[in-house]
Amino acid sequence: MEPQSSLRGKVASVPASSLRLGVSGIRLTGHHGVHSEERKHGNRFEVDVEVGCSSVDAVETDELADTIDYQEITDLVREVSRRQPFNLIESLAGAIADALLAKYATISDAVVRVSKLVPPGLSDVARTVAEVTRSRG
Repeated sequence: MEPQSSLRGKVASVPASSLRLGVSGIRLTGHHGVHSEERKHGNRFEVDVEVGCSSVDAVETDELADTIDYQEITDLVREVSRRQPFNLIESLAGAIADALLAKYATISDAVVRVSKLVPPGLSDVARTVAEVTRSRG
């Protein structure tokens, strides 16, 4: 096996043309929903985020400063969920996508998928899902 430094030179010889980052399975509890019981007691949600980046510098530099930290994405998702209750998971997904685009100028597009786990009133359903895609432009 070649040392990391010699591999990096070979990878860098073909410049990256795009970069997509993702965080899957962000678990949280929120007071989102149209039913009063959901608003009062909360429910479990799972969020998946995928973003396209206009900068691919991190591919070449291997530096955290040249990319978007996954922890920051996760923190932003949790903050948006805590900020206010949403009636619909569609609205929550849209608010998260909007917040990502607002915070990070290097994000060209964001895909956010919100799942409500064990949704009330739907027997034998594991989850309901809403996916929102937002792009600059």
